[in-house]
Amino acid sequence: MRRWRIAWWLLTVTTAATVSGCGSEQSAPDTTSHSAGPALHVVSGPSVTPAARDSNAVAPQCRTSDLAAGLGPETVAAGTVAFPIVFTNNGSGPCALEGFPGISYATGPDSAPVGAPAAREGTSSGPVQLAPSGQASALVFAVNVHNIPPEQCQPVAVPGLRIYPPDNTASRYLERATTACGNEQLTATQLRVRAVVAGGGG
Repeated sequence: MRRWRIAWWLLTVTTAATVSGCGSEQSAPDTTSHSAGPALHVVSGPSVTPAARDSNAVAPQCRTSDLAAGLGPETVAAGTVAFPIVFTNNGSGPCALEGFPGISYATGPDSAPVGAPAAREGTSSGPVQLAPSGQASALVFAVNVHNIPPEQCQPVAVPGLRIYPPDNTASRYLERATTACGNEQLTATQLRVRAVVAGGGG
């Protein structure tokens, strides 16, 4: 009887220990890695660069043969007459003018300059692009040479002006009757000219 009780007690303790061990066991954490799916690669279309505007394109230099020249309205102040030389693009395509035109008095379309040519005044603000029929202009200041002593001026009657567009060796002739100083060594400036700007107002 005693052996049976001992056996039963051992069986009970063993069973309890087994059940206790099973009850304290925790489920292992789910360590299964969830790998991300393949990265989504967005394939963009070909890069498109907007076309440059025509106004930003570099136009060729205007040639004298493609330009008409004219005189704008005159203003008078303090013994000086100011007027613009107006260039019009008569060519079939755009062109550009930059800098100062050459201006001098002349006794005719093919004559030599009379006196000193126009002195440059100020600085150039860059190229002016002219579409066909577009205009650019340069302001000219002409001194009343009657205020200069005749022995210094050596006055000469002149019927017009010789005009060289910027960076051109061919000229235009414009009629504008006045009196000029024939003395090329005259220290006083009888003509001044500014760089070309857009439009016809100088």
